[in-house]
Amino acid sequence: MTPVLSADFGRLWAAQAVSQVAAKSGLLVLPLLAVLLLDASPGEVGLVNAAQYAPVFVVTLLAGAWLDGRARRPAMLAAHLGRALLLGLAAVMVLADAVHVWLLAAIALQVGCLTALADVAAHTYLPTLVPAAALPAANSRLEATYSVTQIAAPGLGGIAVGAVGGSTLLASLGATYAVAAACLYRIRQPEPPAGPTRGAGALRRIHEGARFTAGSPPLRSLMVQAAWFNLFEQVILTVYLVHAVRFLHFSPGLLGVTVALGAVGAVCGSALARRIERRVGIRGTLVRGMAVASAAPLAIPLTAMPTPVAAALCTVTFLAFGFGLTVFNVYSVSLRQRLAPDHLLGRVTATFRFVTFGTIWIGALVGGVAAELLGTRPTIVLAAAALLLGWVHFAIVTRRVEPTLWTVGERLECAS
Repeated sequence: MTPVLSADFGRLWAAQAVSQVAAKSGLLVLPLLAVLLLDASPGEVGLVNAAQYAPVFVVTLLAGAWLDGRARRPAMLAAHLGRALLLGLAAVMVLADAVHVWLLAAIALQVGCLTALADVAAHTYLPTLVPAAALPAANSRLEATYSVTQIAAPGLGGIAVGAVGGSTLLASLGATYAVAAACLYRIRQPEPPAGPTRGAGALRRIHEGARFTAGSPPLRSLMVQAAWFNLFEQVILTVYLVHAVRFLHFSPGLLGVTVALGAVGAVCGSALARRIERRVGIRGTLVRGMAVASAAPLAIPLTAMPTPVAAALCTVTFLAFGFGLTVFNVYSVSLRQRLAPDHLLGRVTATFRFVTFGTIWIGALVGGVAAELLGTRPTIVLAAAALLLGWVHFAIVTRRVEPTLWTVGERLECAS
């Protein structure tokens, strides 16, 4: 029986949904504005894209150490309001025609810093708001939202750029963060006192979180696979932006549609994740979800055909991608939250995100440079092949993990 989740969880869910729409839309809107308004090269597009993710290396580990022993909700509120102000400033600069690539990258970097803080705070705040038995149900809803927004929001951002223009859209994204802050502010349940932190300094606390994560075979295998996947996924997404506009002749709206419709796959993945787990177990669910997500981008290089056919094939690609990634993420996040003790959860989450999200900005830069040297299609082919190789390694490595270590998620699932 699925546990009933509280109204306060609903407020957190709403805040996360709204903020994720703004965050994921911005991931496409900022580099797309560089292409459309500034005629940026693939390398410059990669720079703007990388700036959005680079703060993971600087902020995430420090945020995890800082948040352990502190209230998480105030940090999330500050991050939402800070991003609202930054995007409002960006809207004014675009309206005044005073923006250039480096300035756009600087804004992306600052927004990325606040996003890194908010994401770590959200993952560590959730277990204080819902009971342990309800974590899979709560994470299923949140991961469905994350996956839908990860796929649909960038596409909707592309559609909106063509419909309302860059300045209006940036201002709207800023207002969306303000709405997220209002939802979060309405949570009534007091945040419980934070547990004691162990270790006198930030570096020692960071080391404790990294040591625990690396010492847990399930967490270590999930972390390595996610880092590899994110590296080459970002190569593909960065290059796809240029490839679709300049070589497939997609309009911003059509590009947005191909990505946004992939959200249907994410919804299906969230709905079917539990059924898949009941049939094949936690490890089987993770491996199968990652297989679908890794194989889907192989279809993108086949799009040297008329625009309607190419658009349909790209849409199917993102449908499959969203399905597989959501199935994987539902159980990856639940395992991490269940395996990590409360006093280490912030640092374990930060370690995980430091490694897994830290490869994204590298992928953005590599994708931009590789596309200039090799061309967009060869770059996508090589990155898609690398994703498949990573999945093969993940499937082999997880078979060597003691089977009982995967049963934590199964016991948790049965408890729900």
